[in-house]
Amino acid sequence: MSSRHMNIVMIPFHDCKKWIVEGYRTRDAHLAEHFCKDDRVDKLLVINRPTSLAEMCVKRKSWKTSRLDPTISVVESGRDYELCRINEKIYCLDVFLKDAVRVLLERKRWWHTAYSTASVVEIIKKVIHDLMGDDCVLLIENPVAVSIIDNVQYRLLAYDAIDNWMYHPQMRSLHEIVYAAYSTIEKKADIIFTVSKSLTKQFGKNKSVYWLPNGVDTEYFKPAISSTISKPPVIGYIGKIQDRVDFELVERCLQEFPENRFVFIGPAYSQQKRIKELKRGYKNITFLGDVPYPMLPAIMKQLDICVIPHRVDDLTNSMDPLKLYEYLAAGKPVVTTKVAGVEGISEYVLIADNNHEFVQNIRILCGRLSSHDIEADRIIETIPQSRTWDYISNIFIDRLEDMMTEDGDAEE
Repeated sequence: MSSRHMNIVMIPFHDCKKWIVEGYRTRDAHLAEHFCKDDRVDKLLVINRPTSLAEMCVKRKSWKTSRLDPTISVVESGRDYELCRINEKIYCLDVFLKDAVRVLLERKRWWHTAYSTASVVEIIKKVIHDLMGDDCVLLIENPVAVSIIDNVQYRLLAYDAIDNWMYHPQMRSLHEIVYAAYSTIEKKADIIFTVSKSLTKQFGKNKSVYWLPNGVDTEYFKPAISSTISKPPVIGYIGKIQDRVDFELVERCLQEFPENRFVFIGPAYSQQKRIKELKRGYKNITFLGDVPYPMLPAIMKQLDICVIPHRVDDLTNSMDPLKLYEYLAAGKPVVTTKVAGVEGISEYVLIADNNHEFVQNIRILCGRLSSHDIEADRIIETIPQSRTWDYISNIFIDRLEDMMTEDGDAEE
């Protein structure tokens, strides 16, 4: 494979369908988008998680990505698969399985079953061979898909660890599968990228593990910049609402700042009962639910201070909060707990060791905003170049190139 014509097969955590419907908002989507801007990448094949009959019945949606956008062209199709073309470089493979009972019995464990199913494997093998001739980089971002690595042909195996699934509360049912998958990745991957420094230890026996944090497109968030400050300032949180959100801390803030409005933007995947309690008990908190990524900058324009009230635990210490960079790119000062990835980024990120400090840091920023001591442009200027998606995707491809060069030298 010439370094000028790199083909990548990506098995992401978030499907192409999610990217198209919600916008390119996740790490896997941002990387895919920026890989396509790199002249060294020829084709990118995204393999969506197989869709079951049970899922189709529940969601009442087509399993085909092509149905989401009329500009998407179908390249090849069969009774149980469809290969479509998203743009000049991105291709997408959908596979359908007539599974219903097994899905209901296995639930999330079915993801692993699906990638191990012979018919799915054969379709993936055929499409890779026809599209890329088996000379490709296999990039996995979903650990339950690792069974595919022994069944398809590739030049280089790469793994991108978004966070540590061993500690994710929603992945408890997959614990043994994830543990085995991480062991396989550690042994077989030619190169591993991790979103946080601490996560490199999970794959410590592998000789090619690189820490590569999240990033941001600063231009994208320019519409979020506001020249005015609400009185009192509006405080906001953006992201999935899961167990990592410390609602005890949030309630403390609601009590300390009864005049300030707190806005939570994002889908609630857990803690629904706690959310209902807060909505009933406090008039100064609003939950807007999920917002499509293209609309996010406009919504963020209403915010004056952004917060990350996350619990500090093994899971959050394996992450790198993408929202932090988006807050800064929108020109918003930040108050956060001491989770991984927040230190040394910007002087406008105030880090709290405890709940009291978190409250005090909000009070400090409210005072500084009232006295016009903080300017959005100055906040944006503090974002390191190394925390932009252009930089990160370039380093990603550089590392893959280096590995392929070493591989080529070894073959000679």
